[in-house]
Amino acid sequence: MNYDVAGLVLAIAAAARSYAPDVWFLVRRLLGAGVRIGASALSDQPQPPVTTATPTPGGRR
Repeated sequence: MNYDVAGLVLAIAAAARSYAPDVWFLVRRLLGAGVRIGASALSDQPQPPVTTATPTPGGRR
């Protein structure tokens, strides 16, 4: 039983070590795509009009 568990742990560790670069590449690529999608969604929204402060008579607020 202990040898089965140790073999499974070693197999998982070897698989994680061999596939880790591909996983990190995929994660970075998905995050980059998410940022691009979010930025395009924000740029498609209408911007609120810019209001300028109008001076009041006498220069007071």
